Amino acid sequence: MDTSAIPVDGRAARPAEGPPHLGSADAHRFRTAEQVALSSRGDSVAIVVRWADTARDRWTSALIVRDTTEGAKEPEVVAQAGADAPAWSPDGRWLAHLLREPGQPGVSLALWSAADRTVRPLARGLRAAGHPMWSPDGTRVAFVAAEDNGGEAPGRAPHVVRDLGYKIDGVGLVPKARRHLHTADIATGDVRQLTRGAFDVHGPAWSPDGAALSLGVSRPAGDVPWPLADVCLADAATGELRHLVDWGGTVVWTGWTPERQIVFAGQRHPGPCQHSSLYRVVDDPHGEPVDLLAGFGRRLVASARGTTPAALFLGTGDFLFCAREAGGTRVYRAPAGSGRATPWFGGDSTVVMGMSASAAADSLALVVSDAHTPGDVYLTPTDEPRPRRLTDLSPWAARFAVTAAEDIRFSPPGRPELHGYLLRGRPAGTRGPTLFDIHSGPDYVWRPSLSPRHLYHQTLAARGWNVLLLNPRGSDGYGEAFMRAPLGRPGFSEEEDFLFVLDRMVRDGLASEGQVAVMGSSHGGFMTNWLTARTDRFAAGISVAGVANWSSLYGTSSLGATTAPVLLGGTPQEVPERYAASSPLTYVRGVTAPTLLLHGEDDLMNPIGQSEEWFTALRAQGCEVEFVRYPGGGHLFMHNGPLGHQEDYRRRIVAWLVKHVEGRDLR
Repeated sequence: MDTSAIPVDGRAARPAEGPPHLGSADAHRFRTAEQVALSSRGDSVAIVVRWADTARDRWTSALIVRDTTEGAKEPEVVAQAGADAPAWSPDGRWLAHLLREPGQPGVSLALWSAADRTVRPLARGLRAAGHPMWSPDGTRVAFVAAEDNGGEAPGRAPHVVRDLGYKIDGVGLVPKARRHLHTADIATGDVRQLTRGAFDVHGPAWSPDGAALSLGVSRPAGDVPWPLADVCLADAATGELRHLVDWGGTVVWTGWTPERQIVFAGQRHPGPCQHSSLYRVVDDPHGEPVDLLAGFGRRLVASARGTTPAALFLGTGDFLFCAREAGGTRVYRAPAGSGRATPWFGGDSTVVMGMSASAAADSLALVVSDAHTPGDVYLTPTDEPRPRRLTDLSPWAARFAVTAAEDIRFSPPGRPELHGYLLRGRPAGTRGPTLFDIHSGPDYVWRPSLSPRHLYHQTLAARGWNVLLLNPRGSDGYGEAFMRAPLGRPGFSEEEDFLFVLDRMVRDGLASEGQVAVMGSSHGGFMTNWLTARTDRFAAGISVAGVANWSSLYGTSSLGATTAPVLLGGTPQEVPERYAASSPLTYVRGVTAPTLLLHGEDDLMNPIGQSEEWFTALRAQGCEVEFVRYPGGGHLFMHNGPLGHQEDYRRRIVAWLVKHVEGRDLR
């Protein structure tokens, strides 16, 4: 079966003079590589492809396998039922993966045979399952999953809460079952739960001899709003734990060097705008872990889902890892223990979203997004980067015109240089509308690559809009001091940055006074509320899942007790003046811009009450405001909710901006 079995929206392209312009309506036509796994010999690659299942009104994923040789035949589809987390056995005979089987609860751990191309389930009914990890001898698969506690209380039964962190956006109330380490024997199918207790397991990795697994262990800490994680070693036969590191931060990944030393990735201090790095465990149980990237100045990019391992160790003693540089994500190379990392793969418009090495570490598979593709797979040797493209998952997109993001920089006097991206819809000096779209975080970053999630940018550019994607202070990818700048006073430093940039863009003919709109989601929604309340420079605002009141967010958000004290330097009881000073609600009487509020009704990260407070205040003072609530939507409803909600979201953004800035009504 070839990849054409994965359906796409087949509507005809819009007629136009020359190539039609890529736009919002094309978002669900893309197929995007999200994960990659390279076989031990480097001759086969498994790819998780995200695609829109329009019949079921949702995103899903398929798992495909293809040869890495030039001119290889079409890839084979292994599974289409929400496939995830591929991992090759050491001998390349089996591909372990997760999938959703019709009629089966939870997810299944399955094996695909490279010999006869069949799939057989190894374990069924798994909840909260993590990435499978093969033992060195290829006889067992380790994975993290929720323990079988004999069934939980019915959903309508009272839920007793004694610790903070009791709910998660997209999940709801945290299940009582803990996530523990399990192993499955591929010959017998026997599944064993190795660890037990009032803790959760993260990021397991087999020791080179298969006798133990390194892992992170986190326990609720009572009054502390986040679990405190340590690094431990679990006996592969008995599950007995040996404590290695008192860490107290976060542990998202563990691994082993060729010299059989344990390394792990995480943050020393949990919360936003905090540094993350790669650490080596020392032999002394009371010794401080060694930061292998000390002095590097950028945060490590690592995924707890296994899509981007924190480090890939090469036979030369060097290791590869990913980190952001400005809006791009590059692969860096460093000699073990030196911290002298140098860029190895990537450029200004390149975003590396996943990587996997062959067992011999002589070849590397990468998921890469750039200005013209949202995610395809490339193969390169590890001695030096010579990338060869393996996939073209959305060939139809080549027929469409794309407005590429251009680098743009600003130099405020006495402050750090500001960098971002401009989607130019008209020549400089030509009067017309401009959108400031503000990213989430604040420690996130706008990226220069093509994103189906933000194709309304392409729609607006085709209409003659300039779209600014600025990375203000607080953004990742520009150094730790830059990222930590908003701490203690969120809103103020970003306001200075955006207003300075607005002045410069008007001066340089890139924006027209009175025709500038502002929007953003999450922290970007907070900044939209903030900027429209504290200045009248914006003709319209769109706040998505935003924050209006830090005090109420602290007590109601799933992450409020974690993030708000870090951002504001204490709790509302400790620093009430900071919570008031940084809350848009304090300045709401200054709002004059017509405002569109978009919010998921089941958002637990920034609960919908934030937009309710903002809507009520704006309506009470006679501002033009429209409030759209998405039933069942979580914090990221605009990216992972029903396809119909995502389409509605993009359509409303364009219609609101056109009506209130262009002066036309599209509805």
